[in-house]
Amino acid sequence: MSVSDPLIKELKGWTRKLIEHAKEITDANEDLRHFCKCLENCLQKDLLPILDSVGYFKPYAWHWLEYIAKKNYNGYNTFLLAVEQVKQNAKVHTPAGRLRLLIRICLVRKCLHMPVEILARIPALATEFYNLKSILGDDILREILLSVLLQCSKFNFKLNLRNATFLDDTWQMPKCVALELVPCKSLGISVCFTNEKALVVNVNEKSVAAEDNKVEVGDVLDEINENVINGDSKGKLRKIMRKASGQPIMLHIIKHYIKKSHELYEPIVQLIKNSGIESMKLLIQISQLDQVEETTKKSQISKLGSKTFSGFSVKYCGSVHVGTEGDVKQIEKAIWRLLKSGEKKEVPVRFECLEIGIAVTREVDNQTICKQSYMEISSCGRTINIPDYFAFIAGETNCNMATKFDAYVFYHQNDVEVQQILQSLGQGFQRTHFAV
Repeated sequence: MSVSDPLIKELKGWTRKLIEHAKEITDANEDLRHFCKCLENCLQKDLLPILDSVGYFKPYAWHWLEYIAKKNYNGYNTFLLAVEQVKQNAKVHTPAGRLRLLIRICLVRKCLHMPVEILARIPALATEFYNLKSILGDDILREILLSVLLQCSKFNFKLNLRNATFLDDTWQMPKCVALELVPCKSLGISVCFTNEKALVVNVNEKSVAAEDNKVEVGDVLDEINENVINGDSKGKLRKIMRKASGQPIMLHIIKHYIKKSHELYEPIVQLIKNSGIESMKLLIQISQLDQVEETTKKSQISKLGSKTFSGFSVKYCGSVHVGTEGDVKQIEKAIWRLLKSGEKKEVPVRFECLEIGIAVTREVDNQTICKQSYMEISSCGRTINIPDYFAFIAGETNCNMATKFDAYVFYHQNDVEVQQILQSLGQGFQRTHFAV
C-alpha cells in the first residue's frame, strides 16, 4: 500500500510552481508564501507534547530544530549558523516567528534539507519529537519530504532577511524600504510603541524623512543605523540619533500598504487600531474607501459576464471572538453572544465550500467577507435551540497552532442546505488534516 499525505502533495505542488521561477525567487513571488506556509504545516503536524518542570506543553517545530542544532552534528555547520542567526535576531520573539525566519534563512543558504536529513540518519531522534504516523515520524514520508527539500536547495532564493518584524504574526511579507538620509539631529517623525512596534504617528512636512514620502504616517520604524527598534528602544531613540551625529542616517522602514492601490498591510491595521489614536483610524477609513471604489469597478465588470454563482445563498450575521479555544462547544455560546449583543447583521452572501477551504462573498458586489482554509477551521455546527443559525470557528493560523479563535455566524432557514454546508466543512477537515 502506498504511503502519502495531503500536505506532502500540496508542498510538491508549490515546489513545482517555484521551479518556474528557479532562476531567482524573491519576496515578490506570489507562490513563495504558500510554499513556506505549507512547509510550516508539515513541520508542525503531529508533534509530540514536551514535558518540562511544570508539565506537558504543546511544542513548536522550532524547539526540536534548536535542540538538534545544539547537538552540533558534523557536516551541518550551515544549518547551525542559521539557527544561531535566528536566536540573535531581535525582530522575532515567538517560536512561530523563529521557525518562519529559520525557514527563510535556510532557503537562502540552501540548507533547508539538513535538519530533516539528520532525522533520516537518526530515526530514533525523529520519534522523540513526532508521532510514528506523522510526516517526520514515518520513515517513508520523511524521505519524500527530504527529497522535496533537496530539490529546493537547488533554487536561487534572493530574500530580504531584514524583513522579519511581522513573522511572529504572519507569512505575508510587508513592503520594506531601506533609506539613507543626510546627517541630521532630528528625523522629524513621532512614533508610538504598540505591540512592541514603533508606529509612525506624525511626520514633520519639512523634515528629511518627509521628502518624497520616504516615511509616512502609518509606517513602522524598523531600524535606525542597524539598531532594531522595538519595545526595548523606548527612551533610547535620542541616544541612537546622538551617536550618529554628523553621519548619514540609515533607516529600514516597513510601509503601511502592500500595493500601489494602498491596500493596507493587515498587521499594521491592527497596530493602528490598538494605538487608540483616533486620527490614525482615519488612515484605515481612507483605505477602505479606496477598496470600495476598486470593488465597485470589479462588480461592474462581473455583471457583464456570467450571472451564475456557485455555493449557497445564506445570510451572514457577524463574527465573535471566542478566545483561545476553538472546539465545537464554543459554537452555541458564540451564536447566543452575537444575538444578545444587538450587533447581528443580515448580509446576503454566497457560502462556497471549495477544495482547500471556504469563501464567503457578499451577493450585492461579490466582495469577500471571509476566506478560510480548512486547516484554519477548528469546528462547525449549529444548536438545536435555534436551528436556523449555524457557525464555524477559525484560528488566525493552522488551528493546531492557533491561539486566537473567531466564530463566524450565519442564518439560513433551509435545513437541507445547512446540513450540506456542515457536511462539506466536515469532509474538508478530514481531507486536510487526517488523510494519510
